[in-house]
Amino acid sequence: MPVTLKDLARRANVHPSTISRVANHDPGLRIAADTRLRIEALLRETGYRPNGIARGLKLRQTNVLAVVIPDVTNPFFAALFRGVEDAATPRGFNVLLCNTDGIPERQRSHLLSLQARRVDGVIMASSFLKDPSVHELRRQKGPYVLVNRFSDEGEDPFVGSDDLLGGRLATEHLLELGHTRIGHLAGKPIVSTGVLRRRGYLAAHALAGLPADPRLVVEAGYTEEGGIEAARRLLTLDDPPTAVFAVTDLVALGAAGVARDLGLRIPQDLAIVGYNDIPLASRVSPGLTTMHVPIQEFGSVAVRLLVEQLESDAAAGRRVRFTPELVVRESTVAGAARALRSGLPSVSAE
Repeated sequence: MPVTLKDLARRANVHPSTISRVANHDPGLRIAADTRLRIEALLRETGYRPNGIARGLKLRQTNVLAVVIPDVTNPFFAALFRGVEDAATPRGFNVLLCNTDGIPERQRSHLLSLQARRVDGVIMASSFLKDPSVHELRRQKGPYVLVNRFSDEGEDPFVGSDDLLGGRLATEHLLELGHTRIGHLAGKPIVSTGVLRRRGYLAAHALAGLPADPRLVVEAGYTEEGGIEAARRLLTLDDPPTAVFAVTDLVALGAAGVARDLGLRIPQDLAIVGYNDIPLASRVSPGLTTMHVPIQEFGSVAVRLLVEQLESDAAAGRRVRFTPELVVRESTVAGAARALRSGLPSVSAE
């Protein structure tokens, strides 16, 4: 027979509701640390899992969360989804995946469908600046979290990286290596990651007292194909850059391919920095210098914020920003024997 809450409560000498709240990762539960550890050990020993159906009936929940992403083929969003699912499953939630292909109309259609299905919460990684879909989420007042991208400067719950700082650190790394003509393969001006990482690139130039040449900023979007097209325009200028900061790793990998086609050596003729540190960044040759962000942790924190909203409105406006870390590989430092990560990981919450 499956173990019950009463069985576990009797063995742990606590009330059954305490077992339930520990099993469901209730952030509002306040118990002694040794009691929590004893209960968690008991849960692992017995393999107990919360009864999602029973909890859903009690709380009028469907026990389903939705993740809305712009590109299911992008390794960043695959890792993000893994983080969401790994955090949601132990809490008794199933997860739906919705792909928008970066098309606002498709995003809106998905959100309408999710509303009709009455999912318990939405994690949206596909938002635009001043996004009407986000305005609708606010109006509905249901649990939602924006991840990686925010809509505007509102009070939406958000999990992501400090993109302005990341763009600045990436560009400063290239400046410190002696580069003075640094190109930027930029994201879209309607997406927060594109806007803030470009601002960081410009801020690094300003702090160094070096004017940024506007011809060296070319919009690439967020795909490898976009990186190829933009890098070809950039690297065939009469006075091309000697280094490039790309808005994402995929864009950087596209630029690296163009550089090789043009007979340029990396990093001797062209240094390249990406952003996100997807798994492929450490596997290509030369290894890609990039800004590391904890992608899977984005997903797990987003689930935590959703659960907090389901249980209390107090967390509805929380914004969690991780500090990106520079990971130095061979695409900027020739002969680098290993990845060198600058600084210590940190996170800020509002």
